[in-house]
Amino acid sequence: MKKKTLFFIVFMLCVIMAGFPQANRGAGIAKMTFELLESNDDYSLVTMVLIDSRGNQKTRKFKMYTKQGSQGRNSFIEFVEPADVKGTRFLTIAHKNADDEQRLYLPALGKVRKISSSKKDAKFMGSDLYYYDMEDRDYEEFTYNYVGEEVFRGMNCYVIESLPKDSAAPYSKMMMWVNKENYFVYKRDCYDSKQQRRLLKSIIILEVKNKGGVLTGTKMVIENHIENHKTLLERDNLYINTGIDDSIFSVQNLTK
Repeated sequence: MKKKTLFFIVFMLCVIMAGFPQANRGAGIAKMTFELLESNDDYSLVTMVLIDSRGNQKTRKFKMYTKQGSQGRNSFIEFVEPADVKGTRFLTIAHKNADDEQRLYLPALGKVRKISSSKKDAKFMGSDLYYYDMEDRDYEEFTYNYVGEEVFRGMNCYVIESLPKDSAAPYSKMMMWVNKENYFVYKRDCYDSKQQRRLLKSIIILEVKNKGGVLTGTKMVIENHIENHKTLLERDNLYINTGIDDSIFSVQNLTK
């Protein structure tokens, strides 16, 4: 989306939203976050640090490829360090209006395992991310409510409540802190679907880089409030729009 067009839409949205009911205002702001400019594809080397309640750390590294497909954004991950996870590969193929297809290849077993819909609340590679968090999300999957405004890490933000329409989602709701200047989401609080008032985790973006008008979170922390566990993620060597081949995002590529 061109900057001029985005500025015009933001300006008109601010004028119109003043007269909207709270729920509609939340939906309008959320819509802007989904309409931010995205790359066609990207590649990065990601460092993942797992920190337990005693402060002990485990570091893992993986290559991550993503590309926009006809049904949403597909992704492919390959672990390169340390030796005990090297060669582990994870594929997500997006499906609009349906569960994304996810498969995990474990080299020690030499097998590809499909992640079932009932297991989307399981942890990804021991991190504080669920398999659900690794899927592409569509605007239409949630309903939204405007909660208010807060300052978060020096940024003036809208606070929006998003409620999953899918009863199988692991979260009862997510609270989003949306930067008023660029409509990028800098924080999400995720609440338990089983104990709806219980805060499970917070996903916080610590650093954002602008690559050709595309805003990308390059450092983030996921704080697990139940287990007192953290996952740090940092993306290096980020490249966008390099023309990544579609064959990367295939079941066949998992076992190559």
